Amino acid sequence: ITRVDDFMLLLAGKFNLGKLYERIGFNKDIISRGKYSELTAADQRPFRPDEAELFAKSAQNAYKQFRDKAAYSRSMTVDEMEEFAQGRVWTGNDAASRGLVDAIGGLSRAVAIAKQKADIPQDRQVGHISLCFFNKYDSLN
Repeated sequence: ITRVDDFMLLLAGKFNLGKLYERIGFNKDIISRGKYSELTAADQRPFRPDEAELFAKSAQNAYKQFRDKAAYSRSMTVDEMEEFAQGRVWTGNDAASRGLVDAIGGLSRAVAIAKQKADIPQDRQVGHISLCFFNKYDSLN
């Protein structure tokens, strides 16, 4: 498997829908057990201070894990990768000039590179599988 580019958007937060629920007459009861079991389920209230701290640490940890893996896969130090990271968005050419992508192109280019690396003739038909990870908020759009 070959990646043509690395892309990650880490967007972390929580909706507080309490006033909306009041306005539309929606009641939500949560049955939970454990100190942080309501961390993302209790969308009718803001985070408690201890929950906010845990959530922020978790988001920062996810960011650092991705950054470190990206640095390793690009043969960069973490400090070098951090110069390009920090929530910036790069166009394909800008990312290429910084060594953040292998090549510019779409799915067909990725398949061609994968075939080359796997010693599969370019004229041989191959299939691909698309994975989509469902987010519970996707259905709100």
